[in-house]
Amino acid sequence: MEDLLLRLSSLPPWQIALTSTWLLLQACVIPSLPEEVVVAGLGLLAGQGRISFPLAFAAVLCGLLPANAAAVAIGGKVGRRLAGRGPFARALASPAAQRALARIQRHGRVVIFATRFTPLVRGPVYLAAGAAGWRVRRFTPIDAAAACVQVPLLLWLGARVGRDAGSLAAAWQRLGLVAAALAAGTLGLQGLRCALRRRRPVTQMSRRRAPAVTTGA
Repeated sequence: MEDLLLRLSSLPPWQIALTSTWLLLQACVIPSLPEEVVVAGLGLLAGQGRISFPLAFAAVLCGLLPANAAAVAIGGKVGRRLAGRGPFARALASPAAQRALARIQRHGRVVIFATRFTPLVRGPVYLAAGAAGWRVRRFTPIDAAAACVQVPLLLWLGARVGRDAGSLAAAWQRLGLVAAALAAGTLGLQGLRCALRRRRPVTQMSRRRAPAVTTGA
């Protein structure tokens, strides 16, 4: 990524924008770089004056939204074709998969909006949303609203790192530390959520099994 940043920094702003859009578009087929790295790296270049913030924001949305919509469309088509076949059918019939699909169907807007701020799980969630029957025209406005909050924050973060660093190499090292900290925090939150979910049924069962206490008159 450091070499990519150095190459991008030597390009005109419109070529930086097109390259960033292409990197985000191809993520729906071959995810070569995490979205956060691309967007924050673009913010880093914006912070050093290589590209304007409005152009960087537009470049991100032009790559991000179509790629996410494609993942939902693929999930819908593949899910319908394979729902009754072999291992895929057994996987969909499992209690865990049914709970996940039911959660998306009941709380789909909240799940999709929150997923925009959760790295590492976006692809599976968007595919599951398509398999659960979500249409692209219903998904895209929610995804766009979430992106209008998340993308400026990532651009600002990258720009802040870029302004304080003396060179692109130093800026990239700082950005890598920030990205690692965010990823570790996200994994920690995911682990905590899984632990709480596993503990909740046990607590409910213990309450149900607790003997009733009667008092004499």
